[in-house]
Amino acid sequence: MKKLRLAALAMITSLPLVAVADISVGDLPDNAFWYLHADLEAMRDSSGGQKLFAWFEDEVGEEVREETGIDVSAEVNSVTAFANREGGTVILVQGPISGDTRDKLLAMAAAKAPVDPREHRGETYYFFGDPDDEGRPSEEPFEDLEDSTYVSFAVDGMAIITAREAQMQELLQSRGKISRPATGDGAMLILSASKTLVQAGLQPGSLGDDGDGGDWESNIVRNTEQAALLVADESGMLAIAAQLVSTDAKMAEAIGGIVNGLIGLQALNGELDPEIKSLIRNTKVQVRDRVLEISTVLDPDVVVGVLEN
Repeated sequence: MKKLRLAALAMITSLPLVAVADISVGDLPDNAFWYLHADLEAMRDSSGGQKLFAWFEDEVGEEVREETGIDVSAEVNSVTAFANREGGTVILVQGPISGDTRDKLLAMAAAKAPVDPREHRGETYYFFGDPDDEGRPSEEPFEDLEDSTYVSFAVDGMAIITAREAQMQELLQSRGKISRPATGDGAMLILSASKTLVQAGLQPGSLGDDGDGGDWESNIVRNTEQAALLVADESGMLAIAAQLVSTDAKMAEAIGGIVNGLIGLQALNGELDPEIKSLIRNTKVQVRDRVLEISTVLDPDVVVGVLEN
């Protein structure tokens, strides 16, 4: 079971929270409280994304191939993951997934735990885990998959992974499309660009409180309604944009002041590498009412260097 999750989750969790096929509000269910979308095909095909993809190949793709015999780079074009209270965690892996890869994943899962084949309206899916623990509410991304996991390859060009059986059956009926998309009211914040590589969004309040309310970082989290992050290719460079929606305009202004202050302090540091100085020069901070925006443009080599270190 762990191998099966690793093959699917490593493609997401090993990437920076940073897609030509953007995700939209209509691709997410109502009340989604986090999402991740990584477009590996866009990375392979864009000049700025190629170095990021090469890093992914070295750090993730090679390890997955060694441990599973599956070539992620050749068989995966994009990965989208999200969760809401009703449907739990959902992972949609799109690409030319071969029958051999499907069989390897199922065999690895069967080596760890019994595989329970099931069927819904003529479509096959597989259950792994404890039926009594299905879809236990989780405050951490992917955690509910530890108790029960449903997997299906019934939709051409897609692997569907869910934590709850009802969600799996619904996705099989809709051929991998969310049948109850977000309406826009309270929907996740979605950033977009012409050549997006990776996107992420989060509603911090939905993940609970760690109980440490005394430090300024926790105060920021408690007063943040939504946050979104985007990395896109921009003429061979990597454009990174983050947006934060605060509970009130004063908080957004305060956070913007903190970020500007940190940037200003680092700009005075004579020991900084030229790449970091360039990052500081290119970073822009803007506050509009309750919305804080931070953006910068980086050489892909700098991003890969940070990831490697």
